[in-house]
Amino acid sequence: MVLIYLDVETYSPGEEPSFKDKAVLICYKEVDGPALVWKEWEDGEKVVLQKFYSKLTGKLKTEKAVTLIGWNIVRFDVPFLTYRLFHHGVDRLENVLENFRKAYWRDLRLCLLPFNNYRFKGLKIDEVVKRFKLQPPKYSGEEIRGFYDDGEYEKIVEHALSEAELLSALNRRMMNVEEVMKAFGNSLKRRERFTRL
Repeated sequence: MVLIYLDVETYSPGEEPSFKDKAVLICYKEVDGPALVWKEWEDGEKVVLQKFYSKLTGKLKTEKAVTLIGWNIVRFDVPFLTYRLFHHGVDRLENVLENFRKAYWRDLRLCLLPFNNYRFKGLKIDEVVKRFKLQPPKYSGEEIRGFYDDGEYEKIVEHALSEAELLSALNRRMMNVEEVMKAFGNSLKRRERFTRL
């Protein structure tokens, strides 16, 4: 079994991220392994996507189980990558979907929903970092566009690597339910209610 921390940085010309945005960086880090960082400004988006997809499909062929771990990956990273892989003709859509279906997904944001009364409000990454007293990413995701426009690519890499470290730390902390409940101010009575469900 292999656990992979996944983060995609995009160039979004608009206010909201879109599937038409460009993947400018993909960070892939196996637990206890080095981070692989594929950069659009060096190879172009299609090559970056091909490298990621080749690595993922290779793992799916050789490992019993592959788990992708990330923040908001169910709502953004995986659908975004699916669209961009298909858009660039890296593989047929049904193959891309099938490969992502074969992988397990651990979206840390979704995992925290029960501890936050099933509300997304209060589950922004910076709010969760404060709750768990973790080191925040080096830069904000909102800064990526400016870094890209200004050619400050190393800051995008620094952000992605610091976010991979954050995902790793958060994932470890979330393995302890008591700690998660403490971070969210959940009482013992509430815990008993969870265990009865």
